[in-house]
Amino acid sequence: MIIPYCLNIHPGETLTDIRSAITNHALKVKERIAPDKPYPLGLRFSAVTVEEFSAPDALDLFKELLAYHNLYATGINGFPYGTFHGTAVKSAVYEPDWSTPERVNYTIKLASILSALLPEGMSGNISTVPLGYKPDSDEHSEKLFIKNIAKLADALQILHQETGKKVTLAIEPEPDCVIENCAELIEWFEKIYAASKTTRDYIGVCLDTCHFAVEFENPLKVMQKLEQAKIRIERIQLSSAISTRSSKESIAALKSFIDPVYLHQTKIRTADGSIISLPDLTEETLATALQHAGATLRTHFHVPLFFEGTNVLQSTHDDLSPEFFTHATQRNYPLEIETYTFDVLPPEIKPKNIIDSLVMEHEWVAERL
Repeated sequence: MIIPYCLNIHPGETLTDIRSAITNHALKVKERIAPDKPYPLGLRFSAVTVEEFSAPDALDLFKELLAYHNLYATGINGFPYGTFHGTAVKSAVYEPDWSTPERVNYTIKLASILSALLPEGMSGNISTVPLGYKPDSDEHSEKLFIKNIAKLADALQILHQETGKKVTLAIEPEPDCVIENCAELIEWFEKIYAASKTTRDYIGVCLDTCHFAVEFENPLKVMQKLEQAKIRIERIQLSSAISTRSSKESIAALKSFIDPVYLHQTKIRTADGSIISLPDLTEETLATALQHAGATLRTHFHVPLFFEGTNVLQSTHDDLSPEFFTHATQRNYPLEIETYTFDVLPPEIKPKNIIDSLVMEHEWVAERL
């Protein structure tokens, strides 16, 4: 079983950048993972790239690139709308959110592109923001979330009817967002599925195992709860977070993970089971964490799946148990490796080569499949 990795690990906001990432990186991974077999790609297109696809022959030329190298598309990461590398992304990654027409129109265009790229007989999905960032949302925006998701579902149904290709939306829960844990997910999907009949067929979930780990939720149990609630699981992103016990040593080690680019929401579970939420990994939040010595701390910093930890820092990859993989593969849930943080990994844990890192992640998963 060959699974894709998400190309959001590679910097680039233009179609030229995407083609370069494929030829310079993805093909080298393919040579070592699947040299003689079709190789799946988890694509990521920014709003800039989407507009470039409207140029004459742009889509056909991209399809030719994939066909020539025996590659095929499985889905698109439609979460980051704008620049995703080399600048302060932080909470701007959720903008525009699902209260805006910009998010709707961008996702409709992504769906049209994916439909054209999908091999015959194959469905695909687009991952997206969990409606919005919780601190920026209010009652008005929440009404628009439902309205716009229903509008998107109708557009996906029409696209399916016109092309014969089914593309679905995969909402990706994340800490501190409108949908951040399993309970909120089920509550929101009751509203989403009640909004229109088409939402049940075209709207589902992208289950990122790092995100649920930060929420102290086991991904296998989350899968089972979603199945019981009859919520569609469209994609599972295999990723892991950092976990540790708060101490002087662990807090000192975590300081090397502070970076100016990404938002690293942090959760602390105290002895009584209560959860303390910290908005990012900063000097200030780590000082707060140190006040809860002995408590378990998890932070939304994606580390490679093969990372075994240090003397004070651990990985949540043990959540990806044999039972987890058996459950997911028996139900044919699409799997994808998603560790986009290579460029901001601290030197002490960063592999020397991005290709080696991606291959090792593939091998880590293959051993468990």
